[in-house]
Amino acid sequence: MRPALPLPLSLRDACFTVDQALDLGVTAARLRGRDLVAPSRSLRLSSAAEPDPLAVARGLLVLHSDAVVSHQTAALWWQLPLPRRLTEDPVVHLSLPTHDSVAAHVRRRGVTAHRTALLPEDVRRRGRWTVTSVERTYLDLAPVLTEDELVALGDAIVCAHPDDRPAPRRTLSTPTRLEERCASSHARGVRAARAALALVRVGSDSAPETQLRLLVVRAGLPEPELNVVLVIPGQWRRVFPDLAFRQHRVCVQYDGAHHADPLQHRLDIERTDLTVAAGWVEVRISADDLRVVVPHRSGLVPRAVVKVEDALRAQALRLR
Repeated sequence: MRPALPLPLSLRDACFTVDQALDLGVTAARLRGRDLVAPSRSLRLSSAAEPDPLAVARGLLVLHSDAVVSHQTAALWWQLPLPRRLTEDPVVHLSLPTHDSVAAHVRRRGVTAHRTALLPEDVRRRGRWTVTSVERTYLDLAPVLTEDELVALGDAIVCAHPDDRPAPRRTLSTPTRLEERCASSHARGVRAARAALALVRVGSDSAPETQLRLLVVRAGLPEPELNVVLVIPGQWRRVFPDLAFRQHRVCVQYDGAHHADPLQHRLDIERTDLTVAAGWVEVRISADDLRVVVPHRSGLVPRAVVKVEDALRAQALRLR
C-alpha cells in the first residue's frame, strides 16, 4: 500500500473542514484516508492527534459562523479550572442565537448546541475565535458545578498579582463585573452563581488553594489573607505565601506536583528558611492533606485543617 500523500502544511496539525481541504487541492479520496478521523460531520483531524475539544471547536466555527464557543469549551479556551469530569468530556459546546434557525440543525456527534440569547458584552472575538466572555462562561457553568467548583472558577477569573511579584498576573475580570453580570441574569443556576461569588477572593492561584481556603474557613478558623508579602530583615528576597494569617504570623503553602522537582525542592527549603527569618511559621500542605481525613472535635476533617489549626494554636500561645 502506498503511503498517503502529505497534507498541506496548514492542515497537518489542525482540525479542518472538508471544503478547506478541497480548496487546497486535497482529493476526496485523500480525505477518506486512514490517517484522518472525522470528529464531526464535514471535519477532519489527524488520527495521531490527541483529543482536543478546542481544535474541533475551531473547525466548527468555520462551519457555523454565528456560533460562539461556550460553557466548558469556553472555560478551556480561557484556561480556567474545571473538574476532571468536565475536562475529560470531549463534547464541544457552542451557543447560537435563539432567533437563528441554524441552531436547530447543529446536531452533530460530539457537539452540544445551546440556543440562547447572548448580549453583545457576552461575546469576545480574538483572532479567528468567537468565545463567550469569562463573565458569561461563569454564569453558563453554574448549573453543572458544585459551589466549591464555582468558587474556584471565580477565583481564577479574578486572580491578579502585582507587577513586583515573581509571577505577575493580570485579572481576566473583577468581582464587580461578575456580580453585575449575575445580577442582570435570570438564567438557570444564577442563584448558585451569586452565592458562590460571595466566597470568591482575589489572589488564589489554583483550585487546590481555593479548596484549602474554603476548608479552613468552614472549620471555623479565621479567613486567611491572599497576596501577602513577607519582608525579611537584611534580605532582598521575599516570601509570597499562598495563604497568610497575619495576626498569628502563620503562612500556608500548597505544594503541588511540581514541588517534587529537585530544583523546586531546594527553593522550597530556602523559602522555609526565609519564612522563619521573617518570624513566621510555615505550614506545607500537599494534595493528600486535602483528601485524607482525620479525627477532629467537629468530626472527620481533611488533614490540612488540623495542620493549620495546630499551627495557629501554637503561635497564639507563643505570641501571648
